[in-house]
Amino acid sequence: MSEGKIEAVLALRGAGRSPVGHDRIQLLEAVASTGSITKAAQAIGLSYKAAWDAINAINNLLPRPAVTAQTGGRHGGGAVVTEDGQALITAFHLIEDRLARAAALITSGGDAADSLSLLRSLGMKTSARNAFRCTVTEIRDGSVNCELILRLTDSVNLAAVITAESLRDLDILPGQEVTALVKAPFVMLATGESVPQVSARNRIPGTVAHRADGPVSSEIILDIGDGKTIIATITKDGADELALSVGTPAWALFKASHVIIAID
Repeated sequence: MSEGKIEAVLALRGAGRSPVGHDRIQLLEAVASTGSITKAAQAIGLSYKAAWDAINAINNLLPRPAVTAQTGGRHGGGAVVTEDGQALITAFHLIEDRLARAAALITSGGDAADSLSLLRSLGMKTSARNAFRCTVTEIRDGSVNCELILRLTDSVNLAAVITAESLRDLDILPGQEVTALVKAPFVMLATGESVPQVSARNRIPGTVAHRADGPVSSEIILDIGDGKTIIATITKDGADELALSVGTPAWALFKASHVIIAID
């Protein structure tokens, strides 16, 4: 980039959510053209796991999945970019084009107040592996803490506990869309057909979709339906004791106090 030139870098986000930038849009376009997550990853120089994680993050943040995958494993099967995914690609390029014009305006020395405001509002990152777009369905008020009931999918609700002061500061109301953040180490796993009898408010059934082992810890991705997944980081010994492998039914368990709420 030449000296004095301003380059606009776009990332679509809600507050506290992992941003969708040019690299993830490029991945969606590659999936659309190849019909395969594996081939799309190869085409743009990503590992399969990095591509899979990126698609999961996008699917978790949209009301409906951007990509639906067919069975077939790591080296087979197919993937389809949905209408929502295609709409995201189109919207991104439209905004990217307008933002490029705003950057050109700044470079030329024109009136760029609105453009600068737009530039400042983009691009927040979060360390939480799980970020879910939810709708507040119920607020249970308390003098110190309040409990929020959040609809993640038609069959899955989340419970979050925040302080009454935070509820007032964020001005959260029933029907409002929020982002629920949960760190992967906060997510415990259990197996069995019955709902685990534990004190954790959030007990979500799913199926193991991916397992990656390290020397000490294992990352488990649980498919909870409707294109949504939950990531848990547990010890490798714990994963072995539960005999977790792809296809194993399991429960994701986490406390309501471990859910962080962010608003746009």
